[in-house]
Amino acid sequence: MRNSRFPALSRSWEDVESEMKTARERDMPWRDARNFKPAYFGGEDLLAVADGALNMYLAENAIFSRTAYPSLGQYEEEVVDMMLSLLNAPDGAGGSISSGGTESIIMCVKSAREWARENRSSAATPEIIVPHTAHPAFDKAGHMLDVKVVRMAESTEWRADAAAMAEAVSGDSFMIVGSAPPYPYGETDPIAEIAAIAREHGLWMHVDGCIGGCILPFMRRLGEDVPDFDFAVPGVMSMSIDLHKFGYANKGVSLVLLRDAGLERYQRTSFGDWPAGIYSTANITGSRSGGPLASAWAVMNYLGEEGYLRIFAAQRDIKQRLMKGVGEIDGLEIIARPHALHFYFGSPEFDIFAVDTGMAAKGWSMTRAEQPDSIMMWVNMSHQDVVEEYLGDLQTTVADVRAGRVQPAEKSTVYVM
Repeated sequence: MRNSRFPALSRSWEDVESEMKTARERDMPWRDARNFKPAYFGGEDLLAVADGALNMYLAENAIFSRTAYPSLGQYEEEVVDMMLSLLNAPDGAGGSISSGGTESIIMCVKSAREWARENRSSAATPEIIVPHTAHPAFDKAGHMLDVKVVRMAESTEWRADAAAMAEAVSGDSFMIVGSAPPYPYGETDPIAEIAAIAREHGLWMHVDGCIGGCILPFMRRLGEDVPDFDFAVPGVMSMSIDLHKFGYANKGVSLVLLRDAGLERYQRTSFGDWPAGIYSTANITGSRSGGPLASAWAVMNYLGEEGYLRIFAAQRDIKQRLMKGVGEIDGLEIIARPHALHFYFGSPEFDIFAVDTGMAAKGWSMTRAEQPDSIMMWVNMSHQDVVEEYLGDLQTTVADVRAGRVQPAEKSTVYVM
């Protein structure tokens, strides 16, 4: 018998709200001590804009954006057009809104699979080739769509092993993938090299830009050395871009972008043989709140290019201060050459997870990673005034670990459970 049951009596909102606040505080006990902000915090003004737009359309159903809520249809068209322009898409490109990066990736795999059925010889077990660091959403897509995912065994110098990917191409291959950048390590894959493989073998080339799609174009304008990664690269057929990360919209809103809008026919599902009329959708979700889409449109118009450049310049400086400080602590080293706003550091000399344990005791929340054992940090605007405090605590913690005052931690690493 379950302990929980449907409540028999009504309760006041004040009572329900109080219980929820208590539960939320238990989720993250360090929240108040460190002035907790969302992971992708760009400023209090941005939060107000994103939340205001979200709440305005929270109850509207985005599946009816072409009928009952044409303003949502307008927002979708304009958001897609803005991002296509930012990512150097050619005339005739297109795209659609999804609920998040996983859905965007699944729909790109689905589109490529259907395209391959028309444009390549049929395969008993169609295959996609992904780097070692590719997001697990590709494996989820493979499971759902009956596609074999050929994942490379390792990364070469923290990037996709393009030579190994080329060797992995077979007659069953129909899609090849790169990330800009991937979640692990933060260094953008050699997209131009992977796209060349795609062109040579007639494969669908997808770029997962869920993390960097909004960041990298502006980093390049700020003078950073950003490798080619978008539709400017010949052969790139599709991109997945999350607007609820560093686009600063509320969750969940992501984009499926296509070099040719005509390719959407492979993405779309349509059905009309029932009494209610034609049901036609470009993505998995049907009914969904219009709030996240409205939030994206509002934030992008509020910031404009000028605002994004200002925020990313500030966060780049925070990242550089943190990386410089971490690199100056004896025994710590930065992993890879991160292009966006997250980076990893580890140690060849001591247990880096023990450092995580010691920092947690001081109120800092960090993320563990493996291959090698390391700590990952997201940079956002809330870190601007705590860089020196963080680095001071980090230096003290490293000394404690070296002296044995902080014991080696349990080696558990979980991304999502």
